[in-house]
Amino acid sequence: MAGGINFSGLASGIDTAALIQATSDSTRQARVTPHQKKVTELEETNTAIDELSNKLDLLKTSLKQFTTLNGGGVSKSGSSSKESVLAATVSNSAVNGAYSVTVNSLAKNHTFSFDTTFGALSDPIEAALTGAEAAVDRTVSFTIGSGAEQESVDVEVADGSYSVSDFVAAFNAASAKAQASVVNTGSAGSPAYKIVITSNYEGTEKGAIVRTGSGAALLGMASYSEDAAADASVSISGIGTVTRATNTVSDVIPGVTLTLASQGSSTVRVTEDADATVSKVQDFVDSYNEIVKFISDNNVVTRDETKKEVTNTFGPLSGTRVDDNVLSSLRSALSSAVASGGSAARIFADLGITTQRDGSLAFDSTKLRSAIAAEPTSVSQILSSFADTAATTGGTIDLYTRYNGLLDLSVTNNKDAIASLNERIQEAERQIQRQEEAMRARYARLESVMSRLQQQQSSLTSALSGLGK
Repeated sequence: MAGGINFSGLASGIDTAALIQATSDSTRQARVTPHQKKVTELEETNTAIDELSNKLDLLKTSLKQFTTLNGGGVSKSGSSSKESVLAATVSNSAVNGAYSVTVNSLAKNHTFSFDTTFGALSDPIEAALTGAEAAVDRTVSFTIGSGAEQESVDVEVADGSYSVSDFVAAFNAASAKAQASVVNTGSAGSPAYKIVITSNYEGTEKGAIVRTGSGAALLGMASYSEDAAADASVSISGIGTVTRATNTVSDVIPGVTLTLASQGSSTVRVTEDADATVSKVQDFVDSYNEIVKFISDNNVVTRDETKKEVTNTFGPLSGTRVDDNVLSSLRSALSSAVASGGSAARIFADLGITTQRDGSLAFDSTKLRSAIAAEPTSVSQILSSFADTAATTGGTIDLYTRYNGLLDLSVTNNKDAIASLNERIQEAERQIQRQEEAMRARYARLESVMSRLQQQQSSLTSALSGLGK
């Protein structure tokens, strides 16, 4: 093949491979290398934009804690005077105050057990069954729950070989709201197994179990014991007595979740939690400053002077404006966050959050604590105003980080440019290859001509030498 021919050291003595390589290198330096450099720059830019997007998502997560949807900007704490009766957790939306709570009764699920005992799990439910009996007389039926939540379960005992294990397996296969099991009420040496059915849910609506039908009589399962399902009953000062299906009550006192543990009385108190608020604000400030530093570090242009040659190295984000637009949008949201009715706390500076010369935020936690003590509502309004603008769906950060958002579009545009550059590189390489093949062909012709001339010269020299004799 032509691409593998090397004529070095033949008729011309010219190192044609070196000449062809030097020509290709020169062409490649002019037509390929600049495109390759640009591809690398765009790929580095896309990597930096992806990292910026991740940092913005972290900032968004930290700010969501202050949104109106989350209850506002100031954290609250809840306490119970008697944790053995109930525990209290609160959200930012909880209203400060003290609530007297009495747990009258706890919610519980239903436990239903047949009185008949068996010596082994393989024992038949009723050995005398032939299977010829009416199906209704060989079927034990249950309803679990009530109304829209009701479930019906039928277990048909086939014949005298149908075992305790078969019954339990059939029930569990048919029910999504209760679980059958076998409990040994005797001893290891003298077992007495009972079939026990337990509802999966507390409260009467989902958890009540009722045995129905007439089949239990023939099967010796008419007698049973039960601990019925019950709803929780709670009395709250100023509200009254309420019942709930579970021992977690979250829809009575706004922003407060009560986890009931036992009967009794307790006082639940809700207050501002300055420590938690300071911690969350510090997280937000740290996330914001990380973005400022990242953008600054990746926007740097360094100048390298070596003798007469000057080289500028551009940071991955120095060729795009999208990062600067991010900061501009966030700063605008910060400056727009105002507590309209505040006096001691109206803007972020009153919360101890100020902008430094490098664009990062400084945070004085002592000043924030004072503002919370003086005007917690104003503090909450400032923080939630900024968070609602910056961190909600369709907000400032979302405009940049969402699918087909501004960052995504920048990355897509860069990928399109990379694809176009790679096509140019491929075309340039094809042209260089064609140039190499043409040069090899020309040098091959040159070598052929010079070889013939050298042969003619040799013949003439021999002929002239013969004439002189």
